Amino acid sequence: MFAFHCTLGLVRVFVVLREYFARRTWLVAGFVSILLVAMAGCQPADPTADAGSEAKKVAVFRGGEITESEVQEQVTLLAQQSGMGEVKPDSPQYDTMVQQALPQIVALEVSRAYAEEQNITVSDQDVNQEIETIKEQVASQAPADVSRDEAFKQALEQNNLTEDQLRDDIRQNLPLQKVQEKITGDAQPSDQDVRDYYEQNKEAEFSNAPQRCARHILFNNDQEQKAEEVKTQLQDGEEFGPLAEEFSQDPQSAAKGGDLGCLEQDMTVPNFNDALFNAEQGEIVGPIETEFGFHLIEVTEIQDESVTPFSEAEDGIRQQLASQQESEKFQQWIEGQIEDRNVKYLNGYEPPQSPPSQPASAQPGSASPQPSGE
Repeated sequence: MFAFHCTLGLVRVFVVLREYFARRTWLVAGFVSILLVAMAGCQPADPTADAGSEAKKVAVFRGGEITESEVQEQVTLLAQQSGMGEVKPDSPQYDTMVQQALPQIVALEVSRAYAEEQNITVSDQDVNQEIETIKEQVASQAPADVSRDEAFKQALEQNNLTEDQLRDDIRQNLPLQKVQEKITGDAQPSDQDVRDYYEQNKEAEFSNAPQRCARHILFNNDQEQKAEEVKTQLQDGEEFGPLAEEFSQDPQSAAKGGDLGCLEQDMTVPNFNDALFNAEQGEIVGPIETEFGFHLIEVTEIQDESVTPFSEAEDGIRQQLASQQESEKFQQWIEGQIEDRNVKYLNGYEPPQSPPSQPASAQPGSASPQPSGE
């Protein structure tokens, strides 16, 4: 089977739902580094209960607490997502996974405590609206012959979820999204920021390499003579598409009349690449021999090197810079919350310490609670 470029196929059905899961953990991915630094200033307390108890508190702060069972649950989730399978407390990876999981949980729980204090809640209408948004986005990525409901069903199955579980997840995590929106709602780049970014990154991000748009007909390794015969038919004026559908041994492109889309230099095997980029527009070249067989190639369009104009790049840049500003603003808020709420850890659960040049300041007389198993 001819395989010059990767296609997503039905896999694209699941992309949007996974993006939702990524978005629901916005508090995790973007801010772990700042959390590790910020939380290094918290002074851990000695344990006061049996260390084997799953109910023991491993971290406490003003407005909340975290138990060992919550940490173990998050470790299990992280292990599953990374394909590690089950990670038990006595396994070598467990302590490392705890170091990853606990800052994430602290960030989430601090935000959850803030949401409760600020009466930030989620209605049934909010959940339904989020479900509808996900359905629409999933459907937009699905093949044309897959219905909206079927695409959503497949996405749920791919992620091992039921709709009820997804609704519960939304109900638990949408308040955290609302917290982020409340804290960062006015973060927007100026017009000058957008223009400056474009000018500074024009060559690296907005220049487009030369491309050749092409279609091909693939023949097996023992079909060189057949390829010559079909080339004669093309030169006599027969249409490329129907002949590709009839003769090509590349089912994926054959179904599209041989269309391969537009390709940059070195995206294909060398012989094919050389023939493609040396051909004139509309020229039929071949048979070209590669490891896949013999190819007849037609270049349908030549796209020279170009630069994406600012008018086309502006919206994407604005969204990117807004996202960066939101992240920076929220990082500052998280850091402040962790300090204000005075997070304390049970021995053995402390986050990595700050570098010696930046010692954590002691906080004598703190009235914050201490981790325990009570």
